[in-house]
Amino acid sequence: MKKNKFSVLRWIVLVLVVIIGIAGFVLLKPIDKSAYYENKYFYKTTESINNNQAFARENNGDTVRGSWSKVSLIPPFATPIAINANRNGKMFEGIHDSLFVRSFVFQQGKYKVAYVSADLLIIPPIVTTILDTLLIKEGYSLSNIYLSATHTHTGIGAWHNSFVGEMFAGKYDPRVPLFIAQQIKKSILAAQNNLEPIKVGCTTIDTRKLVYNRLLENGGEVDSIIRLVKFEKKGGETAALITFTAHATCLHDRVMELSNDWPGILMSKMDSSKKVDLCVFSAGCVGSHGPYKCKKDKWDELNYIGNLATNYVYKHIDNIQMEYVYRLNMVHQPILMREPNYKIMFNLVLRQRWFYKFFGKENIYINMLSLNDLVFAGMPCDFSGEMSDELDAAAEAQNKKLLVTSFNGCFIGYITDDRRYDMNTYETKTMNWYGPGNGSYLTEILMRMMNKM
Repeated sequence: MKKNKFSVLRWIVLVLVVIIGIAGFVLLKPIDKSAYYENKYFYKTTESINNNQAFARENNGDTVRGSWSKVSLIPPFATPIAINANRNGKMFEGIHDSLFVRSFVFQQGKYKVAYVSADLLIIPPIVTTILDTLLIKEGYSLSNIYLSATHTHTGIGAWHNSFVGEMFAGKYDPRVPLFIAQQIKKSILAAQNNLEPIKVGCTTIDTRKLVYNRLLENGGEVDSIIRLVKFEKKGGETAALITFTAHATCLHDRVMELSNDWPGILMSKMDSSKKVDLCVFSAGCVGSHGPYKCKKDKWDELNYIGNLATNYVYKHIDNIQMEYVYRLNMVHQPILMREPNYKIMFNLVLRQRWFYKFFGKENIYINMLSLNDLVFAGMPCDFSGEMSDELDAAAEAQNKKLLVTSFNGCFIGYITDDRRYDMNTYETKTMNWYGPGNGSYLTEILMRMMNKM
């Protein structure tokens, strides 16, 4: 009798092993560690850059006109909060500070470009798809709308129709992406109504105790520079555009009120300071970078970061040298990536088919906008500040000033320095979706694009 029981048990174990083996083969594959420069996607992307005629746009010499606006991003209905971490899909319960879409419009002759920053975790890809056709009659599409976000983790959710998207942003509500797109449209059109010749100036501000490297608190590179752009209309109206690397995560979880986190304090204080008429913030190279840990209470931390960042801007904004803008261009550049390589265990990753099933599939691109020698690069990810020094040096060698922003309307997870790929952290494991080598790959692609602007 015992012998028969053992025989049955062996068969059960064998069947389970076979089932697990088949499931593993269907779901998983070995990680692709090949160098990016050995792959077709690299050569096809560089060829596309070389053939993209948008880089060769000729300016007619006219002074660029510009204007700016902001409109509310508070929906007339409740939504979950994104990020949904520890909030269990519950709807927001109040508004701590208001959320907005802020836009610039720049126009030279008939050519025009819109720059948008929204008080959102990211610009949802569904919103991007809507925007590609929503303003066609007004002369805008993805080819001339530059998108960015503040990356607040306490903004509205319900905007991504995928399994993973609902984990991050709460249960999908088709009203939300349509509402966001409509508010972006309103903001762009409001800015377009008040165009005047503009001057622009830019400065960089070294900071202390505002940001830290959250991957390597000791020994990792830190981009602690506030990048500050000032605009001035011929009639005297002014605006500021600020990028910085500290994640807007002071209020990361359990807070059930909508808030723009510490960037909200910065923009609100600047708007009321009479230093500028409108302040706009876009998350910069926030990958690997968190707000400096100074206060135990989340609200005290929020005020510490927001107030100190504001003080730095106060001290420098009046001393920026300004010049009229005579060169304007934007390039919307599609890029190819290696197949998704989402880590599951050991050196095994999720097969592409299942990745798209869980995460969704979207077009990937980099946006680049130039105003005189000022270049903005909109990245499809949380782009790591550990790679800022190399990019800044490349820009300086070309007599350009570079501002990198994250969350350009498509999203491929985190892009971190290649040295960190094998670390067992949230950024390098859970949120690294496309495998090793992409820090170097996207850095090279960005530099090739900048060289052609």
